[in-house]
Amino acid sequence: MEPNYDKIIVLIIVFTASFLTWKMVKDFYITKFHKVFAHLIAVITASFMLLSSMFLFMPKNYQRGAGPDVEISIMSIVIVIVMVSVLYLFFKYIPNKK
Repeated sequence: MEPNYDKIIVLIIVFTASFLTWKMVKDFYITKFHKVFAHLIAVITASFMLLSSMFLFMPKNYQRGAGPDVEISIMSIVIVIVMVSVLYLFFKYIPNKK
C-alpha cells in the first residue's frame, strides 16, 4: 500500500488553517460575549474554513474512486494563506491597533 502524502499534506494545511481561524475568532469574541457564545461562533467559523479549504483541494472533475481524492496546487495553498491572513487582519491586527 502506497503512502498518501498528498492527503496528509492537505489535512495538515486544512486543520492548521481551521485551528488558527478558531483561535483568532475565539480570542476576539471572548472579550465581547460570554465564553460559551464566543466558542460557538469560533467553532462555526472554523467549520466553514475547514469546508472551504477542503473544496479548494478537490479535483475539478472529482468522481469517487475514479481518481485522486485531493490535488495539491500552489494556487490552493496561496488562497488558504490569503484567507487566514485576512482573518488575522480583521481579528488580531486591526483591533490591537486602537
